[in-house]
Amino acid sequence: MARLEEVTRESVAEELRGAFDALIADSGGNVPLGPGAVAALSPEMALRRRPLSNYVRWELTLPQNVQELAILATARQMDCPYVWNAHAPMARNAGVSAELVDAMRERAPLPAMADDESAVVTFVTEMLSGHRVSQEAYDAAIAQFGMRQTVDLIALAGQYMTNACFLNAFEVPLPETAEPVLPV
Repeated sequence: MARLEEVTRESVAEELRGAFDALIADSGGNVPLGPGAVAALSPEMALRRRPLSNYVRWELTLPQNVQELAILATARQMDCPYVWNAHAPMARNAGVSAELVDAMRERAPLPAMADDESAVVTFVTEMLSGHRVSQEAYDAAIAQFGMRQTVDLIALAGQYMTNACFLNAFEVPLPETAEPVLPV
């Protein structure tokens, strides 16, 4: 990582080492990668954050293509190459067209999309770029996903916004990838 030393048990304050041990226990004693490595600098916060992280990443009932598009829209709005490069291949694997992924990356006009794709991209983009959502974007999200899943969509974007803040602030370098780097 560009702005911090490797996170180890010895690098955290002694009074936080129990929390650090609990944090890394599930991974066989390894410090998490990416945003998890930054969060590990505050082990108590990281432990408290973990249940929400796990819920929004693995337990949402939103379709996978919708989740990945929400993550990409968040990464694009936050100019976060790390999140983008991790999730662009996942989005394609979930059925998002390469044309849509490429257009989002380049901030080019978006191609035609399915209604659920359009709803998620518009909703997340408006929410993060203007801090509000138009009535039209709100209505489209509710029509596509319902109230509960729209709330989950907001939580997913919020979680990845936090991840992007961690990664961007600490200038976490990209792992090797064949993905074109997000222009920022």
